[in-house]
Amino acid sequence: MISHGGPELFVAFIVAVITPILYRLVLRRFRLGVRIISILVLWAFTIVVAYWDVYQISKEARRLCKEEAGLHVYKTVEADGFLGSVSGIEKWSIYGFQYVEGLYKGQKSRAVISEGGILYETVPEYSSRYQSISEDEKLKEGLVKNKRAIVDRDTGEVLGEEIAITVYPGWLDSRLIGILGFTWTPPRCDGDYFPERGKTILQYDDLIKSVIKPKSLNR
Repeated sequence: MISHGGPELFVAFIVAVITPILYRLVLRRFRLGVRIISILVLWAFTIVVAYWDVYQISKEARRLCKEEAGLHVYKTVEADGFLGSVSGIEKWSIYGFQYVEGLYKGQKSRAVISEGGILYETVPEYSSRYQSISEDEKLKEGLVKNKRAIVDRDTGEVLGEEIAITVYPGWLDSRLIGILGFTWTPPRCDGDYFPERGKTILQYDDLIKSVIKPKSLNR
């Protein structure tokens, strides 16, 4: 299960603090069998309250990581460039693309390599047929699907997806993290493995390279 200490502290507090107080104030008046059963019921209820959402979130996260996370290519295409982030033009030109379109200083632009340097051309409209997009989808409580996709702007068809699942804390962990106030990185998965903090096996480039092939490679 994916826990960050909140449930453990809650259970420890009930066992080490609340149980002795309850025993002295109430339970010691009853016979031994009633005392034992009452304490066991209290502890069982405490464990269910503390870990139920953690268990549900962890179980669903593992299913999503196995069934949905990862790189999915539905169709490959050829193009001279694409609509995405112009900041990567140097890398993409080496790979074989002639241009990358996107926003540059708030304006629609096309980035190309010209005479050994980067040239940003302002364009009235994007001409690329294929676009790299990113979006987050909140699933059940505590789970978010992070999706990058390549779409055909003419048809709306999704040509490929890169899906990651981010796992956020349950109610006790949320309160603990809020009280402590430290910087926290949620566990995630982008493939068939149990979510881990900071682990990534796929890169932004992987999706684009898998779906869009530079036309120059076939010339």
